[in-house]
Amino acid sequence: MAGLKRNFKEVFAGVPIIKGAIGQLCQSGTPIFMFHRVIPDGTICYDREMATSTKLFEGFLDWATDKYQPLPLDELVRRGPGRANGAKPACSITFDDGWLDNFTYAFPLLRSRNLRATIFLPVRFIGTNRRFWQEKLRTCLDELGRRNEINACVTRALNVFPWCPPLEPGQMNFNSLRRLLLTRSSSEADAFVTRLEEFTGPVAALDGRAFLNWEEVSAMQKAGISFGSHTLNHTLLIHADPSTASQEIRQSRQEMEARLGAPPSGFSYPWGAVNFRLEREAQEAGYAYAVTTRGELIKDAPDAWTLPRLAVSSSFLQSRREEFSAGLVSYYIASRSLKRASPRNAAKQRQPAERIRIAFVIDSIDSWEDGGTERQLAKILEALDRCYFEPELYFLRPSKRLKSDDFPCPVRIVNSRPDWDHSRLSTLIRLKRLIQARKPHIVQTLFQSSMFYGTMAAWLAGVPKIVIGRRNFGHWKRIIDRIPLGLLQRMANTWQCNSRTVWRSLTHSEGIPPDRIEILPNAIDLDRFSPPSPQQRQKARQLLGLSPSAPVFVAVQTLYPVKDPRTLIEAASYLRPLIHDAQFLLVGEGPLRLDLEILIENLGLKGTVRLEGAQADVPCYLSAADMGLLTSLSEASSNSVLEYMATGIPAVVSDIPANRELVNEVLFEPGNARDLADKVLSLWSNRDGQMKIRSEYRCRAEQYDAKALRPRVQSYYVSLASEAL
Repeated sequence: MAGLKRNFKEVFAGVPIIKGAIGQLCQSGTPIFMFHRVIPDGTICYDREMATSTKLFEGFLDWATDKYQPLPLDELVRRGPGRANGAKPACSITFDDGWLDNFTYAFPLLRSRNLRATIFLPVRFIGTNRRFWQEKLRTCLDELGRRNEINACVTRALNVFPWCPPLEPGQMNFNSLRRLLLTRSSSEADAFVTRLEEFTGPVAALDGRAFLNWEEVSAMQKAGISFGSHTLNHTLLIHADPSTASQEIRQSRQEMEARLGAPPSGFSYPWGAVNFRLEREAQEAGYAYAVTTRGELIKDAPDAWTLPRLAVSSSFLQSRREEFSAGLVSYYIASRSLKRASPRNAAKQRQPAERIRIAFVIDSIDSWEDGGTERQLAKILEALDRCYFEPELYFLRPSKRLKSDDFPCPVRIVNSRPDWDHSRLSTLIRLKRLIQARKPHIVQTLFQSSMFYGTMAAWLAGVPKIVIGRRNFGHWKRIIDRIPLGLLQRMANTWQCNSRTVWRSLTHSEGIPPDRIEILPNAIDLDRFSPPSPQQRQKARQLLGLSPSAPVFVAVQTLYPVKDPRTLIEAASYLRPLIHDAQFLLVGEGPLRLDLEILIENLGLKGTVRLEGAQADVPCYLSAADMGLLTSLSEASSNSVLEYMATGIPAVVSDIPANRELVNEVLFEPGNARDLADKVLSLWSNRDGQMKIRSEYRCRAEQYDAKALRPRVQSYYVSLASEAL
């Protein structure tokens, strides 16, 4: 089909009357041509849309010299897009990435014609053997394909990274994986591909240098080739946290100045991806201009920090006879000339960068230790750099126990009375008015009630981005909720969940499109939750009034029906005669406490099972424990299991999807106290198995390290707000 289209374009462009019109269109604006690689026919390139054959490049240069006046990009920007009467229109030739073949093949062809070009360099790739993650991904998949191991190895790599959504076998190919990784920060994309490389081992195709070195850059510079910045590490800036993006833009200019003797004038956004904040960063860093990959001609007065360029490769230049086709390239330029220029908001550019305003709508918070969502929200708020973000909490009712100083950001109260639920319409109206007054760029809802109120109020108020946060498995959903949930789907822009389990529920049960769901995994402080030394273990037991040698089983879970603490207590009654002096500690609070106290009394477990209530110092309990337990009937991603993993204590947990996503060693049938007791006894008797689990748990927990949360959270909200700012 592509060949037929190319043949049609070539024939169409050759019709005399059409040819004349195309010629006029080609000269109606100023093109900046963008190349990547110039390589001989037959040379392998991981992306054919980046490659131009030397033969076609030579034909293009002759054609461009005949039709245009090629100028260095710095000069073109200084002169502007206009031209003198009768003169040829100007154009510029640019290259992105600084590939070695730019020196080996493109440079001699340019020099022989006395043409100058601009090459944008990813500074810390120059003079190294580093490779782009996209090239490594293609090479790894080719190697795994030869071994017939693609699906198995990609699945193993996906499971390592909790932010990866599930993929079907048909999606485990280069194009699908590249699309997925281009929605992540560059560091996460690179980490994923590095994991794949562990399965392939060294691949010969990646040996040697792919990019220029500084000696070659210097030689080209002396011959009139100019150089601009393409960041330090070819970082996708719109998915980078703000401080990283700023460093990539500013420091690359400084390092190029140190290498080349003068600061570069121009900057190229990797993948051409840009927003207003990045434009301002480029301008404030001192660049005179910046280029994108937006396929347009320059007309009138351009925005200097979002200059468009026309991507050129063999696919645009090659005729059906595999030769350079002037008709095809003219047709391409003419079609780009007809494209309406993208509107730019000059007033916004003149304003100082504003912080991204995020409103988190939540029922209320009475304690940061009440549940996993509260704790994870606290981590998200802590991760948001206040230089770039302005978060606020919107409570549907006031907090019962916490004061304003107990919150890390401003709190806005929608209803002053605790019985707000009895006035639903007024709650919606008040929340809408609050949102209109505060003008957040993003509204994110959490919990059931706030999801309905917050989403609808934000939609009515015209908020640019509405996020529904789903950090539970939806155990509360009823048949009657289907209609309102369907309405919310039309109002929200995106969903944020914390596990693949919830991702599957949203896609399969609620029909949410996969590309509208972000997995933002729970985070654990690995410094706070760490394997205890023998001395720390004994100290923790002493503080808790526990025997130094008694078996201690800890369950960190609230006392709610969905957590099923009754099963744990019943299992303790089976285990008491089998594990001498065993102690069972339930750390958490909830409405079932009185019922559980009666159950403990009736089963004669007083002194064996202790209800410890909510505790701020959970690490102390885990340091004292021999084993962790979790009896939940439903979870999205259990913070308790993450804490067991980080502390390195073996655990027996209910066999539900979210728990299997985290651990798969010892699982029991949910609600089956006898099965729980049997699994605990079996693991307790297997000391070697316990030691293996301890090691594997801690290793897995590293993927949930809170240190990774800060850039991940900021990248997510920056990407979300790009269109709103």
